[in-house]
Amino acid sequence: MKTILRLALVAGLSGCAAHTPAPEPAIVYRDAPTAVAVGCVVDRPVAPDALRVRVPAAAWAQRAPGAKAQAVRAQAGRRLNYETAAAAATAGCADAKGDR
Repeated sequence: MKTILRLALVAGLSGCAAHTPAPEPAIVYRDAPTAVAVGCVVDRPVAPDALRVRVPAAAWAQRAPGAKAQAVRAQAGRRLNYETAAAAATAGCADAKGDR
């Protein structure tokens, strides 16, 4: 009788040992782009100061004509760079005019 119980126990356990549990499902995390409303006041560039604000009148009068021309040319470049940066910063805004 003990032999029969042992055989039954071994047969039952061998059936469980052959069965492997199913692998758990793999969880894969992915970025999902989501549109988020953002106000147009975010990341606006600061406007450059005018040349007359940055250079006092007395210092301007003492400059040579070539230095004045170079300062005006540099100011024009700053203004153009500001316009480009402002257009890029407000390109996605509902008010594309850039009103604050």
